[in-house]
Amino acid sequence: MKLDKPTQDGNQTEGDRIPGQHYHRRVREFVASGRVGPAARDAERYVERAPDDAARAEAEARHGPRSPRVSVDELVAKGHTVIGRMEALVRRIADRFRR
Repeated sequence: MKLDKPTQDGNQTEGDRIPGQHYHRRVREFVASGRVGPAARDAERYVERAPDDAARAEAEARHGPRSPRVSVDELVAKGHTVIGRMEALVRRIADRFRR
């Protein structure tokens, strides 16, 4: 396999090129559309209006997307909510059959 071409099965290595190419194409289209100036002015007004929110959003963006992994505690809590909802559903169905 040559490094400059993805494999036949679509599996790619580090640097996943296809999404990168799509991103760069969209960036070029955005810049060519002339919307950079208005977007920059909107961002400036937002930062002036809500500096704390803007700083928080910037910090989140620096960290990147959140991990899809959850802690054991979160998993148990989610399990309890699912079980609680299912229990309520089963009770409603059972009540209908009892009537």
